[in-house]
Amino acid sequence: MNPNWLFPIGLGLGLTLFGLAGSGKQLGQIGLWLDHRDSPYTAQANALSPIIDCMNQVDVPWRVAHQAYLAEGKPRSAAPGAYDLRSQGGQDIDLAYRSSCSGDIGAKLRSLDPDNPLLAATERYQQVLARFVALTKDAYMHRLGLGRTLDEAQLDELVRQLEIQAPDYLQASNAVRQLLQPQDVEHRPQQLQRLEQRLGRNVHWALLNYMIQARSTMDLLDDGIRQRTLTPAQLSQATQRLRQAWEARQQFIGSIQDPQTREALYLWQLIAAPSQHYLQALDTLHRDWLQHAEPQRLGEDFHAVTQGYDQMLYHYNQLARSRY
Repeated sequence: MNPNWLFPIGLGLGLTLFGLAGSGKQLGQIGLWLDHRDSPYTAQANALSPIIDCMNQVDVPWRVAHQAYLAEGKPRSAAPGAYDLRSQGGQDIDLAYRSSCSGDIGAKLRSLDPDNPLLAATERYQQVLARFVALTKDAYMHRLGLGRTLDEAQLDELVRQLEIQAPDYLQASNAVRQLLQPQDVEHRPQQLQRLEQRLGRNVHWALLNYMIQARSTMDLLDDGIRQRTLTPAQLSQATQRLRQAWEARQQFIGSIQDPQTREALYLWQLIAAPSQHYLQALDTLHRDWLQHAEPQRLGEDFHAVTQGYDQMLYHYNQLARSRY
């Protein structure tokens, strides 16, 4: 199977949406993370959780809004409301920044690992984000048509600043993601094993296992595309493992349930639609690849996969954060 279609996609990965694996904060709230006194792996997860929460609440919807603005051709008239995160299901950008990103989100990590390079990258990201928030804090009102009217000179300056600040933001965000993602997923298998030892393969284990499989599938595609080594067989096997992890929830439906089990199943139910879209996008990519579709079509399929994962994870984090 010709892997040449992977090359142009690999070049664009820096601008592709890659959601972060579910934060330790959210998972801890439904009993999925172990007490930090029992496990150094959970101490690491707890230390990273404020940074992950910031990225999930701001960076993920920011990138969706940015992609939408680019897809429209960056129309000048749409610039004032282009980065309205509410249009992507998030909070107002100013509120999201103040609630999740404005404080010392690296404090826990600094106490645990003061030399971690992620700390400097996070501080840089917060500085760049603060400038972007100041520039676009009225985006929601502008999208509703209620923002203050900008004259031609003000609109020109806004467009000019967006052209400068958006690339700066992406550079700072990518630096955090590149350092954060490996640290975030590094100890997940050990956490899953300890959870099984303590509670068995219960509904919480199954949900955490599914989230790990969802992230692992994206990592497989990411690495395979960057190195041009991904094969249809690898994609098929990863999709099958993910589907099995998803279907594991069925064994808990209809059984005698304690409150925590009901909460976990409710969360699983709420992410059902985006999770199915993610699986369907993986199936479509595999089918089109086997049918020797054009590279452009495969690129579109891959973009649908990344969007499916990102939307699934974004809804998971939003729902877990608000409910638990």
